[in-house]
Amino acid sequence: MPLPKTAAARIISCDVFDTLLHRDHRSERRRVNDIAMLAAKRLAAERQIVRHPGAIYDARLEVQKQAYRALDLSCPTGDVRFADMIDAMGRILGLDAQAAEILHRAEIAIEIAQLKANTVLLDWLRDQARAGCRIIAVSDTYHRSETIAQLLAACAPDHPVAHIYASADHNATERTGALFAVVLRQEGVAAADILHIGDDTTADVTMAQAAGLRALQVLRPKHLVYRRRADALRARVLHKLRIRAAHSQRADAPV
Repeated sequence: MPLPKTAAARIISCDVFDTLLHRDHRSERRRVNDIAMLAAKRLAAERQIVRHPGAIYDARLEVQKQAYRALDLSCPTGDVRFADMIDAMGRILGLDAQAAEILHRAEIAIEIAQLKANTVLLDWLRDQARAGCRIIAVSDTYHRSETIAQLLAACAPDHPVAHIYASADHNATERTGALFAVVLRQEGVAAADILHIGDDTTADVTMAQAAGLRALQVLRPKHLVYRRRADALRARVLHKLRIRAAHSQRADAPV
């Protein structure tokens, strides 16, 4: 849907990933693979610690899966925190706190490298901000608002976002509507005074409207969705081949 000339709202709320900041064709598995490769390289260079990228990749995916599984049982409206995921990965990989921090920095570095500012939307938001609208970001993410601010500053240094609401900070998500309740309470305005913009049909449209906000959906091209699916399959196959090669090298090593 095209952006209107004016928002006709006191506040414009924007989702972050694939709305304010665009991801490219790479799938989540590919992104985790890239993170694992960089983390392994930095662990070796900075701490002389050898961990196979495949082990880091497996730990990252398993920790995330188990974290969300536990969340569904204990607090379905909440979200996991990346710091907790890093702690769990450190335990699995046998890393101390300083080495585990390298995993954190590798993830942020890959995010910054692979995210790109949505310049059309950001230009429009700057116009709305000049007209008196308050611009906020609202995101379902395991990253805290400080990290989202870091990503925005790196990818869109002149962005007009005045405040960031991250689900990891408030233990409340867009996809359940709980984060919109937090936004309304803290912003102190009527729901109808907020226009929410995002790409996800459930979180950014259905749940925003259920909370009384007006919603505008901005979709990524369908071909990008198909490319990500193909990329996820490719990443899964490459990971299996890499693990098989590592096992083969150990088996062929002299005793």
